[in-house]
Amino acid sequence: MNIESSYKKNNIGNTIYDVVLKYKPFKIIDFGVLYGYSTICMAKALKKLGRGKIYGYDLWDKYKYKHTSKRKTQQNLDKFNVSDIVKLREKDFYKWLKSRENFDLLHIDISNDGDIIEEAYKRLKSFIKKGSIVIFEGGTKERDKEKWVIKYGKKPIYPLKNKIKYRIINNKWPSLSLIER
Repeated sequence: MNIESSYKKNNIGNTIYDVVLKYKPFKIIDFGVLYGYSTICMAKALKKLGRGKIYGYDLWDKYKYKHTSKRKTQQNLDKFNVSDIVKLREKDFYKWLKSRENFDLLHIDISNDGDIIEEAYKRLKSFIKKGSIVIFEGGTKERDKEKWVIKYGKKPIYPLKNKIKYRIINNKWPSLSLIER
């Protein structure tokens, strides 16, 4: 798939695809869509299952770091024939956490650091206990050594591994981790 993504280099898209096939979610929420790579991987798995919807949330042009337009991402979804099951919306993760909506699978890829993952876990524990799963970019010691994590003094994720009880499902950079009951 010719879409820019940090997940592309080490086939993390395949890992996400396999997670969707394994857990068979009906409703996926994808935070940090960017160009749509991970969204498309999950959508292809839903198409194979013959069911499900994805709600892709991003800040688009309002995010001050690496971003794209919602229009460009929609073009990518159209190109890969998944627009019928993916709905893109502008939404802030922290605002969403305050009002939360039901989901079967949540994917978080929003410049993740320990504060983001810890807050998500704290606010989503009740969903996880009921069977929802959360997958997120990061979770390895190596990922915590990223230049931007150090430069901006961000809280590392890996020290939370035992507290949150996440497991790393793809340890290749940038890594992917999963929280389940």
